[in-house]
Amino acid sequence: MKPLRYSDWSLFGWHGLTLEVPLEWNPGKITGDFKAGSVRLDDPTLARLEIEWKDARGDERVAPIVDRFVDGLTQSAGKEKKRIDINRNPDAGWIDLPDARSPVFFAWQAEYRVHALAFYSLRSDRLLFVRIRTKPEEDARENISRILNSIRDTSPDGHRTWALYDLVCSSPPLFSLETYDLKSGHLRLCFQHGQNILQVDRLSLAQVLLKRRTLLDWYQEFFRKSLRQVNLDARESSVGSHPGLLLRGKPKSRWRGLLMPLPFWNVRPRLNMEARVWICNQVNKIYAVHTYYKKQKDAADIENARRSVICHQDAVPECTEH
Repeated sequence: MKPLRYSDWSLFGWHGLTLEVPLEWNPGKITGDFKAGSVRLDDPTLARLEIEWKDARGDERVAPIVDRFVDGLTQSAGKEKKRIDINRNPDAGWIDLPDARSPVFFAWQAEYRVHALAFYSLRSDRLLFVRIRTKPEEDARENISRILNSIRDTSPDGHRTWALYDLVCSSPPLFSLETYDLKSGHLRLCFQHGQNILQVDRLSLAQVLLKRRTLLDWYQEFFRKSLRQVNLDARESSVGSHPGLLLRGKPKSRWRGLLMPLPFWNVRPRLNMEARVWICNQVNKIYAVHTYYKKQKDAADIENARRSVICHQDAVPECTEH
């Protein structure tokens, strides 16, 4: 078998789970929320990794779930009249996950070879199930060890790291992911707690977007819908070590809002806004972090949110609260 090697790796993080993966593995499918969901990461030719999680409600038992899964594999192979070799007891002495309880490591081979790890997480009270797929001719032992031993989990009331493609950021406690948009040139993660909103945007091709216009001109055009009922105060300033903007917005009067072509029950225009926007020339991207709030004391801390964003390879998050 030929060793499967990757020179570039990155962090992937979603709903409190983080792990190291090869840079060319990107999300192919995402479902669910913190309590139950799944992610599939693909390379250009194959679905390489699948992660599933669900609320355990204090039940640490993993073996029965694995038994049912293996029974399902066997039955499916029988129906399709395909051969499947299942190894329930491969060497697992190299697995080092301090927060994992009742871990079960197993493997099987049919058309592809799959290594799987299931365990109960003390951090989140969730059952986690990770599967890594390789081609029969690939020796991926080093990669499997690196990926599985890099898994980290987060408690439900802690800061959560979100990392995909080349965006890394953190959401504060109690803020849940409400919506996301994963376009090739535009990533957006939107978190919410009550009426309070934290939104992180990353846009590619900054030099093209800013051709013949300033960052403020671009910002006002790109976010024009969000700014319709906001009195905006903006000034140029360094954001971290990058050129950028500091922005604040106060909601316009309700009477003026009623004259706008937006429904008067729209909530966001009645919220205060604070934002940090900057250009990272190292990666040719624009980053924007917004917080919307009714009362300042309930708002996500804009500086902590901004500091948590890693915008280029050499940067480290300035916010270390976890």
